Amino acid sequence: MYSTCMKNDRYVVKCLIVSEYVTLEKFIVDTGARFSCCNYRIVDGDLCEEQLAGCETKYIGGFVQGETVRFYRYLLKQFAVGNIDMGVRDIWLTFDERVTDIILGMDILKQMMIILNPYNRRIYFCKDAEDYQRHFMLAMP
Repeated sequence: MYSTCMKNDRYVVKCLIVSEYVTLEKFIVDTGARFSCCNYRIVDGDLCEEQLAGCETKYIGGFVQGETVRFYRYLLKQFAVGNIDMGVRDIWLTFDERVTDIILGMDILKQMMIILNPYNRRIYFCKDAEDYQRHFMLAMP
């Protein structure tokens, strides 16, 4: 299990990214975002757009004043949300310098259990049902 608290009306989680480099970065938890995405520099500052020419692309809106931005599917060797190892995962990268947010979207979030607690303003992440049962117990009326 991993948890974090709300700050400035956002939940931010530390994520481990492994590509050619190992990076620890803060992602914004966004349950309204379909995809996890960021600027390529977060993953690999040496990457160039030509290297991703054969990768799947998507145009995603909402990052820059409603304009669509081109993203490339990029396979990571490992991705972890806090201490929860998600293994090999895709993330969507852009070379558009206007994109500064680092988003953890539903493509990754739907693969784990998420518990929001409005009373302590914390969000909890569990890898699976066993992890959930070890850390939480539902109160009986």
